[in-house]
Order: sequence, then structure tokens, then C-alpha cells
Amino acid sequence: MQTVSRIEPRTPAAHERQAFFSSSGPMAMDAPLLHPPRHGLLALEDGIVQEGVLRGAPAAAEGDLIFTTAATGWGEVLTDPSYAGQIVVLTHPMAGNYRITAGELESGRVHARALVVGRLVTPPAGPGWSLEELLVSGGIPAITGIDTRALTLQLRRGARRRAVIRTTEVPVPEAIAEAKASPTWESVDHVATVATAEPLYVPPNGPRRGRAVLVDFGVKRSLLTALAARGFEITVLPPDVTAAAVASEEPDLVVLSPGPGDPARMEAQIALVRELAADAVAGGPPILGICLGHQLLALAARAPTCRLAVGHHGGNHAVIEVETGRVDIGAHNHEVAVLEDPALAAAGYRVSHRDLNDGTVEGLVHASGRIASVQFHPEGAPGPIDAARVLDLATAGALADRQGAFPIARA
Repeated sequence: MQTVSRIEPRTPAAHERQAFFSSSGPMAMDAPLLHPPRHGLLALEDGIVQEGVLRGAPAAAEGDLIFTTAATGWGEVLTDPSYAGQIVVLTHPMAGNYRITAGELESGRVHARALVVGRLVTPPAGPGWSLEELLVSGGIPAITGIDTRALTLQLRRGARRRAVIRTTEVPVPEAIAEAKASPTWESVDHVATVATAEPLYVPPNGPRRGRAVLVDFGVKRSLLTALAARGFEITVLPPDVTAAAVASEEPDLVVLSPGPGDPARMEAQIALVRELAADAVAGGPPILGICLGHQLLALAARAPTCRLAVGHHGGNHAVIEVETGRVDIGAHNHEVAVLEDPALAAAGYRVSHRDLNDGTVEGLVHASGRIASVQFHPEGAPGPIDAARVLDLATAGALADRQGAFPIARA
């Protein structure tokens, strides 16, 4: 089992974070050589085309076009495994005006397929990467000079999302045809490309208070940091792990991690989560599901999920806690939502959180008090950490549960 080096004792601001992976690997801190700008185009499968200027790596790209409302946090966005398979549109009109340090990266490599921006600027010289240098290091292009707000409106109005980025040497009809022929986001097993293939161990920061097992579907480094900061040692297990292997670690808390892709295609993981949930309800280790982990809990309860007409991506989404009326502004990154279905109540769940914009189910709590899940990201990164108390409640509840004091979540 590989041991991940110790990480900081709290959840700090993005510019303070230290990466847990080696900066001497494929994304070393040496600044790469930049390439001359080139004329390029963005073509969507339904015929929408915008021309712009290609920056970053001299590479073509294809993927599912989504937009994020985050105004900063480009290092976190590009290296977040949940963006695997996606071309990311930045609605904010300018990007690149600060340098990115290794501590802002959420994994050991870039996972997004490409970046679409209105204006890409170069920051003053200093430590870390410029955004364009990160793009080159990650081997992906950006297309600039795009009216990203007009493009976002087209996506909100139903534009089809498969897209390609090409040089203008490629004829427009050919680029559109290539977008139509590209794989759909739902058809690809993105989790297999981003999750760990072997167990990892993350030590606690400070005195050890408990043990968590995290089933990795594409975990962000900041979530591991947040758990370790609360005194938990963490064993990270691959997505094909068995329930018996999870139990053998004797965890105080089981965490089902975020990750990319459509959960409805993950039959083996749905079966795993169903077994873990049954064990939790019967008195086994309590469960916290986050993002994809939340969706898998619903599917394990035989409730449906669906792809949203407009995905939630950004650091400024409002969620209301149904029971208390408390509103948190936080980080969201999901294309799929849990549908409120009778199967949830039949399995003992109630909706604990809702999105204030569209009413999407953003959290579930089981009547046993031993299972809770949220669709949003309580660890933030990028975005505010208003909702970090979700992690406080889950970890404190799991520790108290060892003595039978109270459950992981309010039922």
C-alpha cells in the first residue's frame, strides 16, 4: 500500500495548499516552452461554430462541452478528476491573471480535455505556472477570443454538447462531422481513467482521532486534506473494491468519493454501495457520500438519476438545508442529479438539501441516521467552504457512534 505524505492540519485557502503528489513527475514545476498562437475553431455537433485563437498545447481536442461560473480556481478545475472527458467553458470573461502553484492542483495531472475562454492573459513573472503553461504541461489546448457568454446561453437553450477544437485548416463541415462522431460523455467509463488502481494511505494531521475508508471514484486532493485535517487516517481503495475489503479495514466512517461520468452505467459500484448501505443501516460503519457517491447511494436504493439540462459547475451555487432553512454558497460540479422518487422514501431516505436555483436534490439522509450524502462539494476547491460543516458533522458523528452516542446525520 502506498503512503501519501502528510498534509496540512486544516483546510486552508487555495494559495496556501501543498500538493500531496510529487512535483517532479509529469507536471514538474519547470516552466514549459509556449507555442505560437494559431487560428482555430470550436465546432459543436449541431452546427454551432465559433472561430478563435488556439493557445496552450498544440493539440486537437474533443469532449463534452460544459460551462463553469467559477471566476478563479483554474488550476483546481483543470486537475479535478470530475472534469474528465469535458471541454470547460469559463463564463468569466478573463482568465490567467495570477500564477498557479502546485498546491492548487487537485490531482497529479490535467483531466479536462480543453479550455474555452474569452480572454487569456499572462500574469507577471513569479513562482508557479501561468495558466497557459499549465495547459502546455497538461497537453491540452485552449481556444480564446470566444464569446463564452453567448456560448453559455446556447448551451442553456439546449445546444448539443459534443464538440471539437481544431485548427482552421480543418474545414468547418469536417469539424462538425467529427463532433457528431465523437463518443458521448455517458458512454465512457471515466472513473476507470482517474481512480486509483491500488490502495493508498493518508495519515492524519495531528493526533489520530479515527479511521476512514474512502472508495475512490475520482477523489480530489482537497477532500483528503479536509478529512485528514479532522484527525482521520484514510485508506483510499479502488472503485472495484469489495464490501468485505472495506469492512476488513474496520473504519469509523466510509466515504464514497466524487468522480466523473454517468453513475447509471456503474453496475458493480451500485451493487457495492447497496451492500455497504445495508451494512451501515444494520449497525456497520456509517457512510458519507459526496457528489458521485451521493448519486450511487440513490441508485443503490433503486431511485433514478438523470442528466441535467444545465449542469451545475462553479463556486457560487446556493443550497438550502430543508430542515433548518440554512443556505450555503458552495462548490458544485455535476452533470447528473438524483430524481426525487418514491424509491427513496421506500428505502428510508429523505431529501435534506435542495438547490435554490432549480430545486435539484442536493442531499439525502437515511432514517437510521447512519447514511448521509450531498451532491455539492463541502471541501470547496475552488469555491467557498460554507458547507464544510458537513464534514464536521459526519466525522464527529462517526466518532461518537463508536460509543453509541449519536448517529452520523440528523434523521
